[in-house]
Amino acid sequence: MTVADYLRTSEADARDRVLQRIRRYVEHETPSGAAESIDMLSRRIEAELLALGASVEGTPAPERGRNLRASIAGADPSLPPVLVLAHIDTVHPAGTLITQPFRIEDGRAEGPGIYDMKSGLALMIEALELLHVRGARPGRPVRLLVTCDEEIGSHTSAPLMEAAAMGAYAALVPEPCLPDGGAKTARKGVMTYTLEIRGRAGHAGVNPEDCVSAIAELARQMPRILAVADHAKGTTINIGVIRGGTASNVVAAHALAEIDVRIVEPNEAERVDAAFRALAPEHPEARMAWTRAEYRPPLVRTDAIVQLYERARAVAAELGRDLAEGSSGGGSDGSIVAALGVPTLDGLGPNGGGAHAANEHIRIDDLPFRLALYARLFETL
Repeated sequence: MTVADYLRTSEADARDRVLQRIRRYVEHETPSGAAESIDMLSRRIEAELLALGASVEGTPAPERGRNLRASIAGADPSLPPVLVLAHIDTVHPAGTLITQPFRIEDGRAEGPGIYDMKSGLALMIEALELLHVRGARPGRPVRLLVTCDEEIGSHTSAPLMEAAAMGAYAALVPEPCLPDGGAKTARKGVMTYTLEIRGRAGHAGVNPEDCVSAIAELARQMPRILAVADHAKGTTINIGVIRGGTASNVVAAHALAEIDVRIVEPNEAERVDAAFRALAPEHPEARMAWTRAEYRPPLVRTDAIVQLYERARAVAAELGRDLAEGSSGGGSDGSIVAALGVPTLDGLGPNGGGAHAANEHIRIDDLPFRLALYARLFETL
């Protein structure tokens, strides 16, 4: 069976229809924290889902926008549901469309947030609409959670994810695929920390002996922080941002570092956290305070995840394509539900590149296959 056979239309027609929805989503800018804009797009998606017969509930997220939960009936309502996780916030600031407009050129569609992950969300909804137009239903119920703050830690949406994961048969995540088009069956966990150091300010030339430099203390701590990494276990640490001080002739009373930690093994989270908090200031009057701003556990490639992947690969083979698999160093909400024991297949979005960058894009020739893949997964899982 070809993709066109399954879609009952030409690949070109299917591609163009999907692109219309993707364009609508991309041209509605939704930077993380732009609550009003995110709320508006969430309500537009709600109306689209209601037209498909879904039951929908929006949950306001103060200063973030709105999280959206939807349920679509399955052919067998007694079966545990499939959970779909998606997000509508992007890393691109408002006004990016002025310099980075939606456009189609050389087989690519470009625009802010198109790859991560508005195209994946659009395809999932298009797949559900495809079944609806045919008078068909997914094989089992579908739960769809569209969140508003994934790019900034999923703080408002994490409890909703945990609730949506209860009793779920599996989770599908239309985040960007691997460079070869493959799905993601493993991901590194992500932790982000802020280290704040307080010292005592004073004149750098008049009374430096009475001062405590927070910047000097931070400099002494940085090698100790980096030494907590364990590359043999896949645990990496990056000090990505440092700030401190007010002027060159003032001993700094405050310094700050923002630290990114990536882990492969779940128990590394506890070890790293304990090691950071055990660090003590070298200067007896300096004070250190740690804050963990984000934690997403690693997505571990379990037997259940492999079995889910093999089912998706078999569906892809029906459509004449091979679906590869692999791992990613980036985090996603899929890791949260996988850690709760739900078999999770991530990285199902269309092929492309430039995530979070000015050249963010998708390959438009991949869209018909992804549409057929999603619809068949809904039918057969």
